[in-house]
Amino acid sequence: MTVLLLYKIGITMLAVLGLSFVAEKISARLAGLLSGYPIGTAIILHFYGLEYGAQFAADAAIYNLCGLFASQCFAYTYYRASQRTKSLFLISILSLAGYLLPAFIVSQTNPTRLIALIIAIIATTLFCALLRNNRVEQVKASRTWSARLIAGRLIFTATLVLVVTEVADIVGPGWAGLFSAFPVALYPLVFLLHREYGPETARTVLGNFPYGLWSVIAYALTVSLVYPLYGVIWGTLLGFANATAVLAIMGIKPLLLYWKGGRQKET
Repeated sequence: MTVLLLYKIGITMLAVLGLSFVAEKISARLAGLLSGYPIGTAIILHFYGLEYGAQFAADAAIYNLCGLFASQCFAYTYYRASQRTKSLFLISILSLAGYLLPAFIVSQTNPTRLIALIIAIIATTLFCALLRNNRVEQVKASRTWSARLIAGRLIFTATLVLVVTEVADIVGPGWAGLFSAFPVALYPLVFLLHREYGPETARTVLGNFPYGLWSVIAYALTVSLVYPLYGVIWGTLLGFANATAVLAIMGIKPLLLYWKGGRQKET
């Protein structure tokens, strides 16, 4: 259990620190896309498979598809709440409520894989449309990374991952799958960026988050199909392969914009 605990913390640290680096040093828009990559989902479903079995994780992945609706409600609530109040505490409470309410509604259903996939596609298309006019804001002056700053980001994010994974044996595969869709990487990222650089940077990340979730749909669908057949390790690798292919397609435009902007600065 100690090895798994350290593994979870290590992966979570790399994920959040990597996204923070992208947002602060490269592009907040690209960080938003990457935050939709199945980082948290993969961590949680992978450990569900190792700790509770491949079939448990495969069943949870179906609910994960439905849970994407709740995670996007979280992002949208945070986005809108940050336009109306400066209180990070109030924004967090409203955003968590925005996640838990739709998650509770979904938990009362027993979706098939097809129904879950349809829900995920409709929800992601809807939120991409709702947030399509978001402004692209870059971090103007990034902070120097200190040991204290890194430790704070690590503790905040690792706590979220551990809470979500450790309750899986209590709540069953349905709620476990919904919890696996909780934005464990996105939430600390936007919270910290909001606190350190202001709401505009956080909203840029949130506005691009739904576009990255197409990769999560590919990942969760693959896991639901492949885990029972080929096991956790191969299923995870195949899931990442499909998710990466989808994200590469979605991320071409912001990468081109970044490279173009870099060449313009040089000239």
